[in-house]
Amino acid sequence: MPTILTHAALPLIAAWGLGEQRIPRKLALAGAIIAILPDLDVAGRAFGISAESLLGHRGISHSAAIAALLAILSAAVVKLPLQRSLAFLFLSALSHGLTDMLTDGGKGIALLWPMSDERLFAPVRPIEVSPILLRGFENGKFPLVLASELIWLIAPSILLAILVRSARPHHIDLDKGQS
Repeated sequence: MPTILTHAALPLIAAWGLGEQRIPRKLALAGAIIAILPDLDVAGRAFGISAESLLGHRGISHSAAIAALLAILSAAVVKLPLQRSLAFLFLSALSHGLTDMLTDGGKGIALLWPMSDERLFAPVRPIEVSPILLRGFENGKFPLVLASELIWLIAPSILLAILVRSARPHHIDLDKGQS
């Protein structure tokens, strides 16, 4: 899995690229929060739930179905307009599982649950898998994980956000200058 920092950063970068008129701060923050929620499944370890279980890490919590449910619940809880927020929130939550599929470790994700229990990976897996617990970084792997995420996720996302932001039409309000 990528680090929790990268999972949260991707919706924030997308929101910046799309602009605050389309993705208000409240929606951007909700997107960042639900992008990290699937990893709460690691708490199952404390209750004896194995990683192989669908309730374990990268199981149903990483599926498109749960991403849709999280989007609907988040829009309702944060009281956001459904039309504006559902797509952004769904993609924010789904980004978690999709980026986990790009890592070079783990069991794959149950992306298509409940239609399939199969754990999936992307055909190309360039991202260094992050340890689940902080003590996993004791071996000096943290800089390698962050560099991998920067190269394969953060930098391309920022570049895409800059392109989207620069392609947006700018409106000029003569009373307030350029906005």
